[in-house]
Amino acid sequence: MTRPDLRTAHARRTRAAIRAAALCLTRERGYVAMTVDDVAALAGVSRRTVFNHFSSKADLIVVGLDPPDPDDVEAFVSGTGTLLEDLGSLLASGAESVEPERDWLLACPEIVRDNPEVERAVHERLWAISLSLAEAVARRLGAAPDEPRIRAVVALAMAIQRTAIDLWAGEDAPDEPQRTRLADAVRAVTAALGDVLTQLEIGRASCRERV
Repeated sequence: MTRPDLRTAHARRTRAAIRAAALCLTRERGYVAMTVDDVAALAGVSRRTVFNHFSSKADLIVVGLDPPDPDDVEAFVSGTGTLLEDLGSLLASGAESVEPERDWLLACPEIVRDNPEVERAVHERLWAISLSLAEAVARRLGAAPDEPRIRAVVALAMAIQRTAIDLWAGEDAPDEPQRTRLADAVRAVTAALGDVLTQLEIGRASCRERV
């Protein structure tokens, strides 16, 4: 691995360790009693390092998809597949980091409901994701991020993510290996949407032929 790759890998491990410590302490004590100093101590890092990776205490426990990785964005922008296919690949690429947090996601709604600052952090995360996707789609299509078609694609992407997470988190398989991975759920939803759009186009073509 190159030095930049090593730095990136180290940063990801550090971020994962901090997040794991925050989740552990929240499970043990509750969100209010969980402190950033205790998270730092459990993760073996400084308080400053915690805030290098997370913007606030609430951000520590906002589990879910992050804005897409820059390398994945570049692959999407230069992709040669259909827009929907490459969008699905972009969304699936960021899903692996969420894989270990299925059980936590199931408990997360209660924490979000009971703690307004966590709810704000969730909305901020979703907003950051939508902005990143808008910039990526705009670059891919050579358009301004605020154009209606860019907004439509971003809305579609957010719906794909939400549906995939609902499918993934809602499974009740007795054995872990039988559960669908989130990345596969994203691909399945994207493929299903592609099938629907194809059927709609076939229907339109058939109507034109009859006319």
